[in-house]
Amino acid sequence: MARYAIGDVQGCYDQLIQLIDKIGFNPSQDILYFVGDLVNRGPQSYQVLKWIYKYQDSIITVLGNHDIYLLGRYARVLKADKDETISDILNAKDSKKLIDYLRARPLVFHDSNYILCHAGVYPKINFNTLIYLNTVISNHLQSNDYPIFIDSIFGNKPNKWSDNLDLMQKMKFIINSSTRMRFLNTADYSLDYKYKGELANTPLELTPWFKAGFDPSINKTIIFGHWAALGFYHDNKVISLDTGCVWGNKLTAINLENFDLFQV
Repeated sequence: MARYAIGDVQGCYDQLIQLIDKIGFNPSQDILYFVGDLVNRGPQSYQVLKWIYKYQDSIITVLGNHDIYLLGRYARVLKADKDETISDILNAKDSKKLIDYLRARPLVFHDSNYILCHAGVYPKINFNTLIYLNTVISNHLQSNDYPIFIDSIFGNKPNKWSDNLDLMQKMKFIINSSTRMRFLNTADYSLDYKYKGELANTPLELTPWFKAGFDPSINKTIIFGHWAALGFYHDNKVISLDTGCVWGNKLTAINLENFDLFQV
């Protein structure tokens, strides 16, 4: 048995299948961890989601911002983005089962060694608090009123964590930090949404979220994607796997047992 983590697919089905063949994935023995953003921007989002659904017993995936966007479009609470490539899912005869599958995915998954999250784990929060809010959010997404909930979660505020936020504000912050975070303001560790570039050009007032110093309760390696300009990055605390396949670069997988790297 092996566990493999795979970066942002974003509708790049052909490359996903090439990568799956390259690692020799055996669904009866292996587990695949996906960092989210399965869909959108790439040309074959429907095929990707169908493949994930087919092998769901061997797959763990978390929600990315593009996956949440798809849920919002299906629920008819978001207007179409001119660059979206999800019409094949929205118009499919089996769209409901695929959407219901996505609605049941968490923002954060963790096992004995790893934390899986699309953009990362906000470093200044107690991990038990994060997991509790992750469960509350998942319950909302699986409820009958999920369109109302999705409609309520968009926006950049609050961009700073506090235990004094009300529950709705806490959920919005966790969704944003888990699916959109890259940099924090060094003065107060608030989320910065403007700079999306490389580490070498980081403005002085910002720090990458994983360099801000973690709450002691966050004590596992964090696997994430979302940040194509960062690319593959591996240190003793994080593994970054978005290597920009949808932008003409590579799709990446890493064997979590021996850290062998695979790319197409």
